[in-house]
Amino acid sequence: MNVLRRPCVKLIQRSLDISKISTARPEFTNFHKLNGENVYSGRLGKCFASTQIVGSGTEGGAIMRFLRKITKIDSSKTRLRVSSYLMYQSVVDRLNYQELFEKFNLPNTFNSWFLITELHVWMLMVRAMAEGSEKGQDGKFMRNCIVEAMWSDVNTRAKQLSPENVTEIRKQIEILSEQFQAALITYDEGIMFDDQILAGALWRRFFEMKCDNYEHLEIMVKYVRKQTKQLETLNYHNFAIRPNIQWIDLNDV
Repeated sequence: MNVLRRPCVKLIQRSLDISKISTARPEFTNFHKLNGENVYSGRLGKCFASTQIVGSGTEGGAIMRFLRKITKIDSSKTRLRVSSYLMYQSVVDRLNYQELFEKFNLPNTFNSWFLITELHVWMLMVRAMAEGSEKGQDGKFMRNCIVEAMWSDVNTRAKQLSPENVTEIRKQIEILSEQFQAALITYDEGIMFDDQILAGALWRRFFEMKCDNYEHLEIMVKYVRKQTKQLETLNYHNFAIRPNIQWIDLNDV
């Protein structure tokens, strides 16, 4: 069944079970392929997504509704805002969510959709922050616009799920927002250090401490490493001006 057609309370329920992200770690006894040597040393390793992030907002709106209103791009900020929305659009349009649900035994729920989206948004945010002060703080602006686009989409989808229960939806999205802020810190720590730290971050947040198949965890660690390195290869034009975001096929990991 399509995730958007299920009752809202059931879809978001699992999000309500975890108001904070645990600091627990998976048991690595049988996790031989991940070691303490694979530390990411690229420029993105010093870029953090988790600093002064915009919140979830109170009003939702379709991404394309915003883009249709932009008929001319007269300023650099407007251009960057549009590019940021297009980056987010690349996540929801190009990712094969159903494949990810099946590959990692994730339930087909709104919460699972959000966890997948969140991870990819975080990777975009890390790449955006590589465009630092030499670009006039373009990176921070793009990062915030990407998050703005995500919450606009989340609000719209949630309201479509349960249009008669807007107040409850708003409360649940606020909980998601708090979890999102914590997830950014967790993922930032993971990308800075070795594979085991990153695996712990993914286990706690993406898998919600319910992953018993360590092969799945290994795949996700490799996927995140490879994807962030690919994003790093994009120059300013192909990232910020005319985004050319390609998401890696899991079969290529």
